[in-house]
Amino acid sequence: MKQTNATMCRPAKVRAAWRSNNNTVGSNAMDLLKHLPSPIAPTFSEALRIDTRAGSWIFISGQVGVPLPPDKGSVAFEQEVRTTFERIRDSLGKLGAGMNHVVSIKTYLTDLGPYAVFSRIRGEFFPKDPPTSTAVQVAGLLLNAKIEIDAVAFLPAA
Repeated sequence: MKQTNATMCRPAKVRAAWRSNNNTVGSNAMDLLKHLPSPIAPTFSEALRIDTRAGSWIFISGQVGVPLPPDKGSVAFEQEVRTTFERIRDSLGKLGAGMNHVVSIKTYLTDLGPYAVFSRIRGEFFPKDPPTSTAVQVAGLLLNAKIEIDAVAFLPAA
């Protein structure tokens, strides 16, 4: 496979490029990244915040609304949707942002039948200026969840 500039990009090259453009805080571009470790597994990040001069981009990993640990039983779809959005809100809060900063969500549903329930609850969490949104049906989700949502937020610089 022929390597392009994108596939050859390495952290050292990224750091050097940022330093040469005076975009760093300190001497390392990686200082601009803040990982929020996952409470479930050390090999995942719950969220990642990238600080720039214009503000901070926050990427929230896919969240599910099933009870944790999952052996605590199941919940109704409506409660699963609410818990999923609450977990996104909690992750954003840990990084200094709120639901009003969300600019995009991606939703994965195992069944599109209760989409209207999801849509109604989504409107409760985003009553004004809703983010862009994508929803797709999938064959299955981890932990037997019925819904998973990931989010991107932008927190403008002060």
